Amino acid sequence: MPAIPAFTGYPSLVAPLPPLVRAQRRLEAKILPLADLQAQEKAVRADIDHLLVAAGLDKGEAVTCLGYDVTHVERKGTARLNQDVLVVKLIAEGLGEALVLELIAASTETGDPSAWATVKPSKGSKVRR
Repeated sequence: MPAIPAFTGYPSLVAPLPPLVRAQRRLEAKILPLADLQAQEKAVRADIDHLLVAAGLDKGEAVTCLGYDVTHVERKGTARLNQDVLVVKLIAEGLGEALVLELIAASTETGDPSAWATVKPSKGSKVRR
């Protein structure tokens, strides 16, 4: 694996990058302890939802409790085609592999890409918090 170059090799990064990296690391250190609380809160909401379903509430129905509207929410899972399975099944039905791959390529849409930065300590480095 090639060595990662230092940011100083990119003049446009020399001034603005270090303060942003420090800010990101400080913020991440502050929110890290909350990750466990987030998992606990999610588990409690799951327990509440189980109670609502067991009581007979349907999708979108709610009860009030302690001044809060407590609603049972449902959402369908995301449906996606498994291209590998589709290719195998279509070929098994008698379509040629080249035709199947061509049809899939012609009907495939690609959404907008996403991009973001990650900031993690380099291997072996000692960093201040």
